[in-house]
Amino acid sequence: MNPNHLFFPLALLSLFLFLSPNKASSLHKSHKGCFSKIYAFGDSYTDTGNPQVLARHTVFAKSNEPVNRLCDGSRVIDFVCEALSLPPLPPYKSTSSNFSLGVNFAIARSTALPMDYEDDIGVSHPLMRKEASLNLQTQVEWFEKFLQEVDCKGRNVSACKAELGNVLFWIGAMGVNDYARAISSSVPLHGLTEMSIGSICKFIQTLLKSGAKYIVVQGLPPVGCLPLAMSSSPLHDRDKIGCAATANSAIMIHNEILQRKLANLKTKYPSSTILYADYWNAYLAILMNPKKYHFEEPFKACCGAGGGELNFNSDSLCGSKGTSTCNDPSKYINWDGIHLTEAMHQHVADLFLNQGFCRPSFDRMIENKSGM
Repeated sequence: MNPNHLFFPLALLSLFLFLSPNKASSLHKSHKGCFSKIYAFGDSYTDTGNPQVLARHTVFAKSNEPVNRLCDGSRVIDFVCEALSLPPLPPYKSTSSNFSLGVNFAIARSTALPMDYEDDIGVSHPLMRKEASLNLQTQVEWFEKFLQEVDCKGRNVSACKAELGNVLFWIGAMGVNDYARAISSSVPLHGLTEMSIGSICKFIQTLLKSGAKYIVVQGLPPVGCLPLAMSSSPLHDRDKIGCAATANSAIMIHNEILQRKLANLKTKYPSSTILYADYWNAYLAILMNPKKYHFEEPFKACCGAGGGELNFNSDSLCGSKGTSTCNDPSKYINWDGIHLTEAMHQHVADLFLNQGFCRPSFDRMIENKSGM
């Protein structure tokens, strides 16, 4: 089986409208007052509206997605904010927002690798658009500009670092879009993975050097279980739970290497707390026992076209003519064939924050922060 056979994006589509997310029920544990603010980074699984401004210049403007967050409501990062008694994070590109309690720098379709490397790889997947290939370096530049012009303006370096030491840095899933852009290329998968994770770790070091003391880094979920991957891969390319095996194999390798690199960073920066949020196993815990989490459709997309087992058609994405939305998204893990429902985001957030799917646990980070 060729490991370069199929890769695909988690972060695709769309024109975002920055609106407050629909509120779901609260997570059962509150950590009010533990952090003064949150800075978030990542791709479309974490983005809360940055492309609404970028849409004027890129193919985001061509999207038909009807909701602001590529979801039917709140995302993991929204539930993290809720658990910390902080408001939803405004996107960095929202010029009218109050950033005093946090900022979201995440960008839908974002890659970990820089643009020049993306040019060498090329783009062959029909859902990927080269002109929308913003990357982690873009988020770094936004973050540094924000510190200079807003958060650290008028402060000396020591004061700024002290302030950042009270911030929770949440790094959402990053890297799948790099694999998507490697379709049909001659780029060795292992080399691509090393470079992608190298870029992520370099970014984390930038945060640490800026003064960050508390960082959560999400791994990648089993994206081979998304309708996009399953509908695009041959039937013989299936793992034991029925997902696209080649894609999931790549994600497993990515997560394994990422965890080793994070262990090295923990050794290098012992005064900081770096958590690995195990998205892979959190997702699978739900997928393997959907009834426990009140899901009835573990694979089928809520919003889409085509019906069948997946209700997904890459030529007729959620919001376009001919698509429809299920009556109760809370019964579905998948929202549009690519992204997850609010209900899934809420359960994943609960597993991260309260059920030990962060290593070390989120409670341990809170204890460290509180000096307990």
